[in-house]
Amino acid sequence: MSSNDTKHLQTELTEDEYERFRKYAREHGLSLKGTGHQALIEWIERQQQADPNDPAFTLLDDLEDEPLPASAATDAREEADLVDEWHGSDESFRLVDDPSPQPDTDE
Repeated sequence: MSSNDTKHLQTELTEDEYERFRKYAREHGLSLKGTGHQALIEWIERQQQADPNDPAFTLLDDLEDEPLPASAATDAREEADLVDEWHGSDESFRLVDDPSPQPDTDE
């Protein structure tokens, strides 16, 4: 990387933070610059990951823990049983996702 391709950051650490940072770098055979770079990149990547504790990921678990209301009860019939019992009109209908052409019935 040329110097035109890089940017420089500066931060301040307490004496204790600096000593911990320096010790970590030394124990891992890294320079302070390399350690800082690695730490920053790992922090950014960790921040960009989804938080498994986010309510969006725990909503289904929460719903499983709650009992269903009586109106949501089912008698566990099969779909075919429900279709056989349907007493609606005999008009034909087409599913939106059905790609097959349907004859025009308005003639």
